[in-house]
Amino acid sequence: MMSGKLQSKTLVVRQARRLSGTVQAPPSKSYTHRAIIIGSLDGSHRVMNPLFCDDTRNTIALFRKLGARIERNGKNLVVRGFAGRPELRGRGVNVGESGTLLRLALSILPLANGNIAVKGEGSLRGRPNRQVVDVLQNWGVVMKGRGRDAKLPILIEANGLIPGGKAVVEGGVTSQVISSLLIAAPFAEADTVLEVGGKLVSRPYVDITIDVLKWAGIRVERSGYRRFCVRHGQKLRPKNNFTVHGDYSSAAFLLAAAALTESDVTVTDLVNDCQGDRKSLGILRAMGAKVERTNDAVRLMGPFKLVGIDIDGADTPDLVPILSVLGCFAKGTTRIRNVAHLVHKESNRLTRPAAELRKLGARISFTRDELVIKHARLHSGSVSASNDHRIAMALAVAGCAIDGGVTIRGAECISKSYPGFVSDMRKLGARIGVSR
Repeated sequence: MMSGKLQSKTLVVRQARRLSGTVQAPPSKSYTHRAIIIGSLDGSHRVMNPLFCDDTRNTIALFRKLGARIERNGKNLVVRGFAGRPELRGRGVNVGESGTLLRLALSILPLANGNIAVKGEGSLRGRPNRQVVDVLQNWGVVMKGRGRDAKLPILIEANGLIPGGKAVVEGGVTSQVISSLLIAAPFAEADTVLEVGGKLVSRPYVDITIDVLKWAGIRVERSGYRRFCVRHGQKLRPKNNFTVHGDYSSAAFLLAAAALTESDVTVTDLVNDCQGDRKSLGILRAMGAKVERTNDAVRLMGPFKLVGIDIDGADTPDLVPILSVLGCFAKGTTRIRNVAHLVHKESNRLTRPAAELRKLGARISFTRDELVIKHARLHSGSVSASNDHRIAMALAVAGCAIDGGVTIRGAECISKSYPGFVSDMRKLGARIGVSR
């Protein structure tokens, strides 16, 4: 399992003269996590074209430790599940810095036996887990996190059972609690009924979870995003192959760079699936970019005179850093609303992108639930990735459009989700140097 501090990396990004070419989008991280996790619960199948990055390697390592047989075969994975009965090798697990892996695994680990210490790395150790811990405790699972927010480490006294039942889950913080409970629900002793309190944020991630569960033969009954029910005792029967397609949140960085520079860029393998970050295409169009779509390919030919717009960020937290960059170059004002939940990401994505972009001359203000970005002429400078892969890539895109470029410290975090980002940008003509 991956742990420890990665070697520090600094990116030196120079203004791009022209970007052109075709790049295949990296595979979806969200779909990869779920295909590995759900496939590890039972059955035998292949995950075709998964994403190999820091977070998903931690997922593979954890579920191997729980007894799943996961083997790499070229660009694919062969997964043989543990039939709903994980047998933990050792008494501790480390999820690295992956919040998705942590939340999704917490509802599965009680199916093992014995005392389990769940640990993590970096900023994940300071992120709250109270919601999922509360639900499982109320169902009778013996577990406890650190302090009032149930931060890591979390201790579980697993007895091989998840009682299941009814629960009310607050929707305004994260959708990962819903996904976690839905994935474990087929193995619960009773039906799982989840009611959402308030408006659910990051809703498309629940759709992705339900999509992969459907592939595995599990039926989720739902009333919109207000109520979800999984009947216990359903058998997971994954179909032979699950194909992971391109990640819209990662592709958004390539497309944004094309919108800001003289360009002719095509990104392939972007299909119409459940990813909420497909919304990036509509946002680019609304800001004035010409987006051409042919089958699974998206083409942008820039530069464009972008205009500020009003954006609802409730369902697309991963887009906010790059949308903040686009807002700096757009005439007028860009507002990104409904983003209070961004404070619980790898960094505080409400304040950190603003702080780093201000170092380059950006005019950004924020309230508890909104970012306001006014057009500004950005200048060169040195910034920090803030240990957030999406902030690092967003700042690199900004550097492609700034006279004098940008130096980005701490860019090693990019490998958390898109290890090929620098090479793909260089393939398109970006001028990015790397120093350690």
